[in-house]
Amino acid sequence: MILCLSFVAYFYICIQNDSIMKNLFVITLRILMLLVFIASCGLGYVIYEDTLTAWWIPVGMALLIALATIPFYKKWIWLTTMDDKVINCLCHLACIGAISYVLFLGGNYWFADPASTHEEIVMVQKKYVETHKKTRRVGRHRYVSDGIHKEYYLQVAFENGAVEELHVSLSTYNKTKAGAPKILTLQKGFFGLPVITKGL
Repeated sequence: MILCLSFVAYFYICIQNDSIMKNLFVITLRILMLLVFIASCGLGYVIYEDTLTAWWIPVGMALLIALATIPFYKKWIWLTTMDDKVINCLCHLACIGAISYVLFLGGNYWFADPASTHEEIVMVQKKYVETHKKTRRVGRHRYVSDGIHKEYYLQVAFENGAVEELHVSLSTYNKTKAGAPKILTLQKGFFGLPVITKGL
């Protein structure tokens, strides 16, 4: 009798531990996917700033890929642990969309054709600074000011008449004068979108 009770107790503890491990595993996967999502969006935006294209082209391509693969939404049950169709579809659109976004822009930039390298003279129409306040957490629900963060931009006009806002470094910003020409080095990206490889 005691042996049977001991076995039952041991079996119960194993089940509980297994349940806890599964929960920890799912939570870990969710955190990792969140990090992948944030990293994909962040890296994609950085590459986008060096790519001469309208914002809706990479976003539209990412959305197209996500929608084309939407029939596989059930594959996300391992992450959501739910059978809800809407939740799994949204998870699929967000994750696949973000990953497709960075892969599209990254592939275009990293596999640009070196043979297409050329210099183009643009006219700097104006230069400006965007200031953002930084905050830091000092309590559970309390944040205080922690200085400011500045971002530097140039508005330039290309020879074909296109006008672009370029995010540049502080050194480039200081060296550039409004109303003066500036030389940019461009390459044709793998997917046909021009990328700036030098001059920012």
